[in-house]
Amino acid sequence: MKRINPGFVFFAAPLLILLSCSKGSSYQPPATPTNLSYHVEIVGATTGDPAGDGSGVVHLSLSGKNVTSYAVSLPTENKTYSLTAASGTVDIVFSSGAGTTTKYPINISAYCNTVKADTTLYASVYVSKPETPGTVLVWSDEFDSTALNTNVWNYETGNLGVNNELEYYTKDADNLQVKDGYLQITALKSANYNNSGWDYTSARINTQDKFSFTYGKVVIRAKIPGDDGTWPALWLLGSNINAVGWPACGEIDLMEEGTVTGFENILSSLHWGTLASPQDMMQSRKVSGSTTDFHEYSMDWRADHIAFYYDGTLLYSQANTSSMPFNQKFFFIFNVAVGGNMGGTNINLKSGSTMYVDYVRVYN
Repeated sequence: MKRINPGFVFFAAPLLILLSCSKGSSYQPPATPTNLSYHVEIVGATTGDPAGDGSGVVHLSLSGKNVTSYAVSLPTENKTYSLTAASGTVDIVFSSGAGTTTKYPINISAYCNTVKADTTLYASVYVSKPETPGTVLVWSDEFDSTALNTNVWNYETGNLGVNNELEYYTKDADNLQVKDGYLQITALKSANYNNSGWDYTSARINTQDKFSFTYGKVVIRAKIPGDDGTWPALWLLGSNINAVGWPACGEIDLMEEGTVTGFENILSSLHWGTLASPQDMMQSRKVSGSTTDFHEYSMDWRADHIAFYYDGTLLYSQANTSSMPFNQKFFFIFNVAVGGNMGGTNINLKSGSTMYVDYVRVYN
């Protein structure tokens, strides 16, 4: 719980109006705001940090007699606030002077209809510097252990019946390992795996119900497979998929590559809409050495756009609007599919059927 500075109380002396009027006059002077009391509380203030927590928020309590309204102005912020009552609290926010503690003026006018009483208070408030987007790490998996962290990741198993794919996903160590600082997902020829009727195995993992997020910068460093028939992907789905289905939940393909579209031809795409009226945005670029070397695939996801980058170079940026599903939480999926729409029918799995992921990082 945040500690609140007990603040200080300011009492304004009653304003007296002296009138000269003839004996027997019925003139009554207008009522004047009196008994004014103003109390300042700096949010997050403690004995050690009396200037607050850096948010710049101040609770200003006002009360008085013969008061119909208050006007509060912050000249350093070019902001005004109002309260139409004899007493109440106004939350005011300072943002100028970021990174410093500043003695800010607070101008208060108490009104009784057209008659007012003016007061100026001062509050010493610390305002922190705003964080630069994409610089603060909020979550990552560096894959530095010797096993998959199942507190974060889920295995998906079986053939999922999508995209005409031919693999059977397993939890087997032959298909997934965390070793030598890398997540390793390998597609294998496995004739009639466990009498399943499927001749290829691989692995697919996701963070559904364990880690999801909205907006941020995502950076994934990976080396992808180059054997015929492979279809590796690093992607995300909307967390409400179980409620609304696909593509209404939204899909973000940060990186995918397949035999059909050509090795080293990396695609980044967005999918949304409905099954009856699907909508897509997709662009690709050749990334030389993507199957032999590690490369960074990143995304800058904000309320107004989603931009994709390969090794720090912009691929494209798509406008994001409130009518699109890309303003909710999404979770990660990493997999290597076999065959299917992008893997094709010419399948020849050898030593180049493993996807290596060095890390996945999410920044503010």
